[in-house]
Amino acid sequence: MTAAEKFLSGGSRGRDVTHHGERLCEPSRPGASLVTTTAGTPRREDDVPVSETLELFSRLQVHSVVRGDDSDGGICTVRCIAGVARVGQVFVPERDQGTAEPEGAALTLEDIDKYGRSPESIDPPHSVAVLLSGGSLDRLREGDVLVSHPVPDWHRKLEACGLQVLDLDRSPLLPEVRRAHIAWAGYEVKPTATVSLARPGVATELDRQWNSLTASVRLMTEAGEFCMPWPGRGLFEIGWIRVKDLVGVDLPSRLLAGAGLTEFLAVSVDGRIMCAVSDEEYDKWIIVHRFDEEHRGT
Repeated sequence: MTAAEKFLSGGSRGRDVTHHGERLCEPSRPGASLVTTTAGTPRREDDVPVSETLELFSRLQVHSVVRGDDSDGGICTVRCIAGVARVGQVFVPERDQGTAEPEGAALTLEDIDKYGRSPESIDPPHSVAVLLSGGSLDRLREGDVLVSHPVPDWHRKLEACGLQVLDLDRSPLLPEVRRAHIAWAGYEVKPTATVSLARPGVATELDRQWNSLTASVRLMTEAGEFCMPWPGRGLFEIGWIRVKDLVGVDLPSRLLAGAGLTEFLAVSVDGRIMCAVSDEEYDKWIIVHRFDEEHRGT
């Protein structure tokens, strides 16, 4: 497991977790987490800068082409329907996104015009005029979707596990990622279920218990949607991504096979339930935590 994946997984109980060259120390109390830099200087986690080269994904839906007869680009009005679209990103029509090198299809977002202003980025559900370069826009039609290219590696890995990445989820109902991390990897956390690493068929038994527990607490919506932490730099600032499980069962073994994740956490879209898998010394732990019970003092 890589350092980034270990951080995404919350790390192991009682041990420091290294993420992008920094050691994240488990907090002594909620909201008091410290980061120790490679130079040995502690600082508040809130001060960790977000990378300027985040692997953001985004989708833009075309309203209309304002000027598209130029062979090297043009202007069209679009609505951001997923992720965060930034100046400099490359987009391809959704029908061409499987192309490794979409020659003739790739369009670069050169500028954004929003009521006379030029923001560097846009997010849902805003509509703007954009200047695109790289080819003629005459092939675009109303309703076409442009997707950022190339698809980030983490995006590909999740989709290889049968999870459709829907969007960033900034719902106020969701707990802070830091709070969910403490509820999962804190010293006082107890497992809801355990599976011994010494027993035959560990993965099968882990899947069976995960399926049963997550169904009983209704982790997923009827459509199979839930949230996971953003798996990259700027984790605490960016927060959650919303995914749709296209398979519906055996998520632990699928995340292991498709993304190499032995540990992970998931939260219901209403922010009430967290279910997680933790890799301990002798066992696999399944942890179910109810954030709604925290408010009732239970």
